[in-house]
Amino acid sequence: MTDQPSRVDDRYATNERYTTLRGLRRDAERRLSQIDWNYLWCGTGDEVTLRENTDAFDRPRFDTPLFAGVANPDTSTRVLGYDLSFPAFIAPFGGGERQFHPDGHLAIGRAAEAAGIHQMVPVAAGHSLEEVAGVSNVASIFQMTFVGSEDGVLALIERAKAAGYRHICVTYSPIRQWRERMMEDRFSIRGETGPSNFGPGKSDPAALHELLDFKQPRWTWEQAARVIRQSPLPCIVKGIAGVADAGKAMEAGAIGLYVSNYGGRTIDRVPATLDILPKVRKAVGGNVPIILDSGVRRGSDIALAIALGANAVALGRLIALGLAADGQDGVHRTLELLKREFWTTLGHLGCSHVRELGLHVIAEGARTTAAASSSE
Repeated sequence: MTDQPSRVDDRYATNERYTTLRGLRRDAERRLSQIDWNYLWCGTGDEVTLRENTDAFDRPRFDTPLFAGVANPDTSTRVLGYDLSFPAFIAPFGGGERQFHPDGHLAIGRAAEAAGIHQMVPVAAGHSLEEVAGVSNVASIFQMTFVGSEDGVLALIERAKAAGYRHICVTYSPIRQWRERMMEDRFSIRGETGPSNFGPGKSDPAALHELLDFKQPRWTWEQAARVIRQSPLPCIVKGIAGVADAGKAMEAGAIGLYVSNYGGRTIDRVPATLDILPKVRKAVGGNVPIILDSGVRRGSDIALAIALGANAVALGRLIALGLAADGQDGVHRTLELLKREFWTTLGHLGCSHVRELGLHVIAEGARTTAAASSSE
């Protein structure tokens, strides 16, 4: 008698603590106080943009061809000179991440290195830029707001270079944000002894004071261009919200663009980033690196963003959820799940490599919509 095959379909059987991103979110929400959860998840105003960022990823549909699937696609890519195991960076979120876990960006950096991606580190992180750079080899991009004196900004860039950072992520903050959940909660960051990057032995706190007090005129593109051109590190500009911004950033000397509305946390009722992306890509051509954030919630979202013109995404809220759920292990598991779903999506779309993603993987109706958006 012929032996019966012993193999069973056990692909969903696992000993992992978290099997989906939903599980990580549930644990994060359970572990955090309502006040801290609101800080993590809120947007501004009526949170229209917060919702539309994710809704934008729900509208397109994939075109999955028969007999064209790929059994083991390659998810790796190279963006801004960084080798990535899949097309993602850690977004430069901060200013309260230690509310979610005391190790904050230290845990995030270690998890990012283990997962094979690179980290953007915010000036507002709960640990100094040197401390974060000291725990991994992937703290590569330092985010800072262009505010205060030009000399002070350049001095902070020099400090980042000395710590081993290779790029600067330029951001802009014109005025305070209207976040009603945080206002109702009377939110304040607890348990921190002071700014991690400003003060004695660090950087001049004048820039921090101006960022909080809003007493001086905000920077112009002319000022930004002067500093970008003098910067000892190449700069990417975050907050690109349309073709005009993209053009001005390139004219100012940026070597890459970061399409973002800060997760709907700055001003409400601005367009979703995925809707803007095709227009920006068409305007700047195929050779300019573009990173996108705001609304990315799963691995298939990453595939959509790449197909519509991004080179990589940046992950913020999902990383904060992983951090809140289980510290470094939670962040690492978040990245594992995202990479695995992205890998699965590539295979179904018949793409053997990230570079094969393009508009052809979008179903005809959604492809027409994307093309129309890019031509507006």
